[in-house]
Amino acid sequence: METTVSNPALPTKTLILIALAQGLGLLFLHQSIELKYWLSNEPQWIFALYSAVFIAPTILLLGLTDKAATVFKLTAGYAVIVLGLGYYMGLQATPIEHIRYSTLLTQFIITLCIATFKALMYIQHFSTGKPLSYSQLFLLSWRNFLTLGLSLLFTLCTWGVLMLWAGLFKAIRIEFFYDLFTNGWFFYPVLALANGFGVIIFRHQTSVIDTITRIQQALMKFLLVMLALISIIFLATLPFTGLQPLWETGGSTLILGMQAVMLFFINAVYQDDPKTNPYNIWVHRFIYLGVALLPIYSAISFYGLSLRVDQYGWSLSRCWGFLLWSIFAVFSLGYLWGIVRKKDNWLEQLSWVNVRMGLLVLGLMLVVNSPILDFRKISTQSQINRLDNGAVTLENFDYNYLHYNLASPGYKALQALKEKVKESHPEIALRISSYHADKKNNDIGVAKDVFINAIEGTDASTPKSLTDNIYKDMSKQPWRIKENQSYQLLNIDLNSNGTPEYILVEVRELRIELTMYSDNGKGDWDKTHLQGVAGSSFYGADNKVLLLKALKEGDYRANKRQWDNLQIGGNQFLVP
Repeated sequence: METTVSNPALPTKTLILIALAQGLGLLFLHQSIELKYWLSNEPQWIFALYSAVFIAPTILLLGLTDKAATVFKLTAGYAVIVLGLGYYMGLQATPIEHIRYSTLLTQFIITLCIATFKALMYIQHFSTGKPLSYSQLFLLSWRNFLTLGLSLLFTLCTWGVLMLWAGLFKAIRIEFFYDLFTNGWFFYPVLALANGFGVIIFRHQTSVIDTITRIQQALMKFLLVMLALISIIFLATLPFTGLQPLWETGGSTLILGMQAVMLFFINAVYQDDPKTNPYNIWVHRFIYLGVALLPIYSAISFYGLSLRVDQYGWSLSRCWGFLLWSIFAVFSLGYLWGIVRKKDNWLEQLSWVNVRMGLLVLGLMLVVNSPILDFRKISTQSQINRLDNGAVTLENFDYNYLHYNLASPGYKALQALKEKVKESHPEIALRISSYHADKKNNDIGVAKDVFINAIEGTDASTPKSLTDNIYKDMSKQPWRIKENQSYQLLNIDLNSNGTPEYILVEVRELRIELTMYSDNGKGDWDKTHLQGVAGSSFYGADNKVLLLKALKEGDYRANKRQWDNLQIGGNQFLVP
């Protein structure tokens, strides 16, 4: 049985030109953003072009051989797909001035890396014209992984040497080299070339790479036995402990993590000829007993994930949880079927499953970045449905989650919700508008009249200078509006001087904030935060309910003092 992949002569000059082109492409994109060309405000093109410039040259660097035509054609086809997906994902970051896209970008990068890793080894294999073989795919995967990893390490070392050089000359006040080496037009092409040279060097050292692969296989042989033992013991204890302790500590995530590690080690150890067993027969049977139990882990994680969806609806993490569950479940059931059918020779089924599952994983990692399976849209619709169905109230709805995690679908849903409730619940519309605050210009994202109208208790008699002052204070701290659920303004004389003070009540999720505004007689207002006394507290859900009930019933008055205390229900709050 063939266990190595031939390494045809590498087109070294072509690879160097590809590396240089990649560096120049990255430089162009960097300068476009830095100098605010049209790309800087077009995230769809930023995502698309960065994806293509990173991925296409990387595949060619690692996969190009003397059979260049096939590799170029397959790489070009994959690059077109990536370009389209990047464009779509960039659209999810628009309008860019209002979208927090860090979660979006992280997902895109990780999934694209996984998909590209899979695509690379299939492109390499297809270019040979040979039938798909698991042992060949696995060998290619480890060669690619180690070659790229060592090349990036070489690139990092190159950067470190340049920075040392620059630092030494800067220390003696010759800053030419520091300015040179930290300038984009220099380090992009230089580091890209360093990476290209690293790939060329390590691709010529396939025997060394294969030796490292065999070493890791030897180490993982021991760890796989431990993992199988742990998984069996863990399942054996569950009937005595029940599942509740597991759910209290993020059980579904732990179960999926256990499956992922177990499947990875299985595939790292059983990687060659399926008729060659790395263990003696009894250890081999012990291992496949652990493998046969993996579907039980899938059943447990499915139950836990389903409970969370029923309780809280779909979210990004639950969508990803179910996607990973489905992948791991298919792997596990495929292996179990092989064990049932072939017993000790189940590795033949492992190879068959892995070759096809590799293509499925590649497809899924691409589809999740497309409109076909957009987790942000699914999560947004689920959360809005829960609001419409009364499963969650407007006051307790998680606006932050839609704004910070769900990109454009979340933004559009919040805008639609704001229009829907702006008359009936102006405080909610105000809270949504606050996400567009401009901190540099003290702009809380909403006009003053809209903000004042959202405060219950204001009317034509409320001094304009007071509302101006409140609005100015909020403009300095827009985070307060994001946290607040409602506002109320109380008019009460707390120092018995015949002039009323105004108490701004800010209702938050687990507490209430009271701020007193008093006329200082100079055309301005002094501001003081009230404090609880005699066991009275702003904090806690129970206290919040009691305070709101008393406010609604008008149960508040002044208690005599230099500054009279404000009493709401049975709670008192003082001016310090």
